[in-house]
Amino acid sequence: MLNMQSLAGHKNYRQNEAAGRIWGRTAAFCAILMLFALLMGPALAGTETGEFCPTCPDWSDIDGWLAKKAAYEQEQQKIAQPQGQETQLKVQNLDPAPVQAGSNSSPTNESLLRSGSFARALVSPTQVSPDDVVLDISPSATRFIEGSVNLNYEQFLGQGGKLKAVPEIAALLGKAGISSNDSLVITGECLPCGGGPSPAAFTYWLLRYLGHDKVRVLDASIEDWEAAGLNISVEPAIRPETTYTPALRPELLATYDFVVNGGAQIVDARPASDFSTGSIPGAINISYTEVMEKDRIKPEDDIRKTFARLKEDKPVVVYTNMGVEASLVWLALTLSGYDARLYSLSDWLENQPSFGFELVDAEATPNPVRSGTSTTITASFRERQIEAAEEPSPEGEVRLTVMQCAGCGFGSQDIFANVNRKNGFVQVGYSGKASGDATDGSLRCTAVINSPGGQEAARMSLLHTSANKFMGIWNADVAPGVYRLSILASISSNSTTFPDILEIEVTD
Repeated sequence: MLNMQSLAGHKNYRQNEAAGRIWGRTAAFCAILMLFALLMGPALAGTETGEFCPTCPDWSDIDGWLAKKAAYEQEQQKIAQPQGQETQLKVQNLDPAPVQAGSNSSPTNESLLRSGSFARALVSPTQVSPDDVVLDISPSATRFIEGSVNLNYEQFLGQGGKLKAVPEIAALLGKAGISSNDSLVITGECLPCGGGPSPAAFTYWLLRYLGHDKVRVLDASIEDWEAAGLNISVEPAIRPETTYTPALRPELLATYDFVVNGGAQIVDARPASDFSTGSIPGAINISYTEVMEKDRIKPEDDIRKTFARLKEDKPVVVYTNMGVEASLVWLALTLSGYDARLYSLSDWLENQPSFGFELVDAEATPNPVRSGTSTTITASFRERQIEAAEEPSPEGEVRLTVMQCAGCGFGSQDIFANVNRKNGFVQVGYSGKASGDATDGSLRCTAVINSPGGQEAARMSLLHTSANKFMGIWNADVAPGVYRLSILASISSNSTTFPDILEIEVTD
């Protein structure tokens, strides 16, 4: 019978003996390898030119070699990184990939990621494909998206800011190389006067009105485009002339008869300060600024809250002075599922009876006036006998004339004295809310004083003193400078603004 302890001891001895033989062979091999490394180390640690070899260990100084290897790999990463970025940008410029929902590759703020109809009409830079024609409608841009066509949106407007005839607009588009079959992306803005993307939204409306189906708005600025690694240029592209064939959608443009008899909801998209001076009867004020966030249309959920006062099953007419900035509200309404139509206050005014009075004189006494003291403002009117355009002007008589604005401000907050406007602006409307409104047939008058920077500095009602003369006292407790006086006159809810009719100098 075998002794288990003896058997186990014998087994351990045999295992130890085998292990000893293996260890001995390994030690001998390592000794030979170390001797070889000592002899060949300098050659293995680098190339013949003395450059570091990352795959040749220096067994004579393994710790030092590992440190050199780590430094070498770090340096190579620095060299390779710009090359990788350059390759990525080249690929992106050649064929930009669509941005998926929730992606952060677009420069657009994450809170403005689009969905549904908003996503179909508003696109980020990386969603623009090589097959799209980018139409830049900026009046005076100095930088362009590479390959974009420039067509100043002001060319679509005629005298007095009216929309030109459809054949004229079609000819402009065809001359710019744009056909009705092109897939368009609209970009650009009115740089001197602000307004954000309103000209782009207006051009989008115009093209939809012309029957253009494949048209979208770039939901970003040229800075966003550049930040996305996409190319820009100092010159617009030139395309061969073609023929643009419109197929009108008249239901997108409101007419005077529709506004009066169509039973539509009416939205005045001007700022509240302009709305308060008079508006189309029954209009509610939803300023174009209420649908904007950092020069972009707000997210869909926020837009829905903005339009909470409107009924979704009833047509909506939205207007500003010329309709350009109203197009932002129109676009937001349309994308939200409303039956929306664009309109302009200027068209409404042209269909109204003319204002029955004209301003013949306005003065401030004293003028100049010292800061902190008072000056008396006087405005004199007379009844209008015939239309001003047909009324002869006696020799030597200075007439106060009122011109409509043909500039690019279109209802901005400083409408009474905008330095970007070359002419004055007539603002006529009807409202039961205006403080100067009169429904008893008597003429009433309000003075509006604007600062040298164009902001409203004071507003006050003028007292009816005698005949058609009105007076008021302005305490010029303001900084020195040249201030501009505008007069708002109203009678039986019909009101007219006479802008910038007098300069009042305030001194130290």
